[in-house]
Amino acid sequence: MPQWIKPGTTFEFYGTRRRAYAISWGLTVASLAMLGVNVLVRGSALNYGTDFTGGSQLQVQFTRAVSPSRVRSALEQGGFAGSEVVAMAGGAGPNTFMLRMGEVSVCSDAERTKAKAELQRAFGRPIAKLEHKEGSDKLYVVLSSASDVTKKDAEDAAVGKIERAFAAAGVDVQQVRLFGRARDRAFEVSLGGLGTAVERALNKALGPGSVGDIPQVETVGGRMGRQLRDSGIKALIYSMLLILLYITLRFDLRYAPGALVALVHDVVITVGVFALLWHEFSLSVVAALMTIAGYSVNDTIVVFDRIREDAARLRDRKFDRVVNAAINETLSRTLLTSLTLVTCLALWLLGTGAIREFGFALSIGIVLGTYSSIFVASPMVVFLNERFGTIGRQAAAR
Repeated sequence: MPQWIKPGTTFEFYGTRRRAYAISWGLTVASLAMLGVNVLVRGSALNYGTDFTGGSQLQVQFTRAVSPSRVRSALEQGGFAGSEVVAMAGGAGPNTFMLRMGEVSVCSDAERTKAKAELQRAFGRPIAKLEHKEGSDKLYVVLSSASDVTKKDAEDAAVGKIERAFAAAGVDVQQVRLFGRARDRAFEVSLGGLGTAVERALNKALGPGSVGDIPQVETVGGRMGRQLRDSGIKALIYSMLLILLYITLRFDLRYAPGALVALVHDVVITVGVFALLWHEFSLSVVAALMTIAGYSVNDTIVVFDRIREDAARLRDRKFDRVVNAAINETLSRTLLTSLTLVTCLALWLLGTGAIREFGFALSIGIVLGTYSSIFVASPMVVFLNERFGTIGRQAAAR
C-alpha cells in the first residue's frame, strides 16, 4: 500500500482529545437540537420523502423553460393543490422538475360515485362493490349477479358496459379485465395513471405539448410509508447493536463502547445536517446511514487492531502513547480509504433524485467516519482501559 505519511512520523492525536470531544459533543447536541427545532417550527423533525409519508413523486421534463411557480399554479388548476415543485440540477437535463404531492387518486370520490351510478344504469341493478385500494391506479368492480358474467358472451358484454360507464363518468380507463374466476363476478379496471393525469393537467394550463416526458412516477401509500419509516429506523438500530456485539467478540469490552459512540456520533451528525438543510430524508438516505456505519466501523477496527498489536509489543510504554503510535501507523491507510469521498462527491454533484441524496449523506459520513475513528473511538479506548485497570487494581488490593 502506498505510504502517504512517512514511517516514523508522529502527530499528536491523543493530546487533542479534549478539543476534539468538545467539537463532537457540540455538533451532536446541535444536531439533536435542530431536530427539536424542526418539530416546533415545521411540524416534523425531518423532511421525510414520499417513501415515509406516503404520496407520489414525479420527474417531469418540459419542452420549454417554465418557472416553478407557474408549474405549481398549473397543478393547482388541475386539482393537485399543495404540490411541491423542485427544479432539478445536475444530470437531469434542462427544464426538469421533481413534483411531490400527497396521497392523490386519479379517480376522485365524486368520479367514483358517478361511475357507480353509471354502472347501475348499465347493468339495470346496483353493483355489489366498487373498491379502490390505497396508492393504487386500479379499481375493482364486483357485480351483483353471476349471470352478468357466466352467460355465453356475457364477459365481453360486461367489459364493454364497464368501459362505457366509466367513460360516461369522465374517468380515463386503460383496460378492463375479468379478475379471478367468472363466478366471482369481479373486474379489474386499470386507470390512466397519475402520470397521465398530471400531464393532462399541465398541458391544459401551460399549452399543448408543454410536457416532453415523465420518466419517473413513484407512489407509496400512507400506511406503507409509515411501515417503511419504522422498518428503516429498526434496521439502523439493529445494525448498530450487531456491530457492538462483533467488536466485543473480536476484541474485548474496552473497545466496544468507543466503536459504538463513534457510530452514533457519525449517524446523528449526518441526520442533523439533513435536518438543518431540510434535505429530503428517504429510504436511500437510510441506506446511506447504514453504509456510513459500516465504513466507520471498518476504519475503527483497523486502528483497534494496530492498538492491540502495539500494546502487546510495546509493554514498556504508557497505553495512551501506544494508542497515539497506532493511529500514526495506520494514518496512510485511513487517508487512502477516505478517497471514497471523491466518488461520493460525484454522486452528489452529478446525480439526481435519490442518488443525489445518497451521495450527499455518504460524503458527510465518510468525513465524519475518518474523524471519529481517530478522535472519538481511540481516545475512549484509553479512558476505558484506565478505568478497567483501576477497577482491576482495586479488586487485587482486596
